[in-house]
Amino acid sequence: MNHRIARAAGVVSICLAAVGAAGMAAAENSAATAPLTQPVKVNFAAATTGTAWFAYAGALRSAMLEGLPQGSTINVLSTPMAIANTKLLGANRADIAMSFPPVVVWARKGVGPFAQKIENIRGLVGGMDSYYQRITIQKKSKLTSMQEIKDKHLPVRIGTATPGSLNEYMAELILKAYGLSYADIEKYGGSVTRTSLASLRDLFQDDRIDMIIGITTAGHPNTAELATVPGQKFLGLDDHAVKYLEQYGFHPATMPANLFSGQTEPVKGVGFTTSLYSTTKMPPAEAYALTKAIMLNREKIKGSFKSMGDWTVQSSDDAVNLGAPLDPGAKMYFDQVAASK
Repeated sequence: MNHRIARAAGVVSICLAAVGAAGMAAAENSAATAPLTQPVKVNFAAATTGTAWFAYAGALRSAMLEGLPQGSTINVLSTPMAIANTKLLGANRADIAMSFPPVVVWARKGVGPFAQKIENIRGLVGGMDSYYQRITIQKKSKLTSMQEIKDKHLPVRIGTATPGSLNEYMAELILKAYGLSYADIEKYGGSVTRTSLASLRDLFQDDRIDMIIGITTAGHPNTAELATVPGQKFLGLDDHAVKYLEQYGFHPATMPANLFSGQTEPVKGVGFTTSLYSTTKMPPAEAYALTKAIMLNREKIKGSFKSMGDWTVQSSDDAVNLGAPLDPGAKMYFDQVAASK
């Protein structure tokens, strides 16, 4: 009899503990989803002017402010983009930032451009657009493949963006995929210029560089400008180069024809997406409010950017499009959306 009483008491204790835990979780969720009452200040690591991300940042900032209390501020930081943004999150010098899933994966593993693991990054909204590698050459160029540079030791003047950007790191990776390095390019009599996208545009238009290597997306202002003056062509990647880049978290993708004026053929290569991230320091209620505000304005934001045509609710919390755990506050929002269906 005593054993039965003890067992029964144990079962009751377990049930009470479970109920208590569920109650605490419900209370935490309720607190996180309750409207914020005090103004908040958010530092948003974005990009430099003249980039698609800088334009994105303006639209996202406007949307997020709609979900925050009056008096809140979102300070958009001018940065060299993805790699730098990810490092700013890791150092807690930015509250939110745009980055790319492969870059976040490198950061969490402490590989590539990251000397140490960065473990405090969390995903807010993923899968906002489609990006591709970019190898732009002068319209008059007879070059048909990056392999020719290696095979013929061609003296090519290459331009790419500043260190700390995925543009510049992509240039390094693409050259490595063909067994090349910056030193090799210089040894062949060529050069590598690392500067701002605006400066690259001017250098290309003045015929002072032969090629720009980096990344692009539909409607990217820098890429679009070169389509008319002086005109450009795109080089795709060979199969072995695509396979090499897959090791770094990129996936095979083809840039559709007519994404830019004069680009009548699809361009084979790799793809990835822009996503928005927070850190473990962000309160769940704040992350919830930011995520909800963006998602409620998703269609409006999409309408401003051709590159965001494939952004869906489903892509927004897809693990593949984040490369990091979903922020608890963002998860609460997406769980609510799923439960309401």
